[in-house]
Amino acid sequence: KANTYDDVIKQILAVVDGEPSATARYASAACLLSEAFDYYFWTGFYVVDPLNKQELVVGPYQGTLGCLRIPFGRGVCGTSAQSLKTQRIDDVHKFPGHIACDSRSNSEIVVPVLHHGLLAAVLDVDSTEFASFDSIDQEKLEFLCEVLLEGAMQH
Repeated sequence: KANTYDDVIKQILAVVDGEPSATARYASAACLLSEAFDYYFWTGFYVVDPLNKQELVVGPYQGTLGCLRIPFGRGVCGTSAQSLKTQRIDDVHKFPGHIACDSRSNSEIVVPVLHHGLLAAVLDVDSTEFASFDSIDQEKLEFLCEVLLEGAMQH
């Protein structure tokens, strides 16, 4: 699994090299990650709303219909956005305030994406299986989120 992550992260970084648009970077990452891992059910980004800095709005993703807006501090994505910490949840149904965008999701990992030290978005990956995400997923996705917006002109 670690090797697959290394390969897909190299692909993502090669595709987005020189691309100033954060949206294009998010879309490319969501697509390539989704294609690389069978246990990824929903893969995408919620971006900080430029008009309401305490709310996330759905960005580029692969999967079923996502929630449109998530307030900071609410659900797994909102908790990650507020705390600026990765949330790795083995059973989302036990997470206080979980927002069920799709009831088939059973586990989730959410990683903050910073741009010049400020929260730009969160990467959200859901799985239909329980406990799908481990320390390898967390380490590799955190690395990707650290470097994804390097060279982007906007967020």
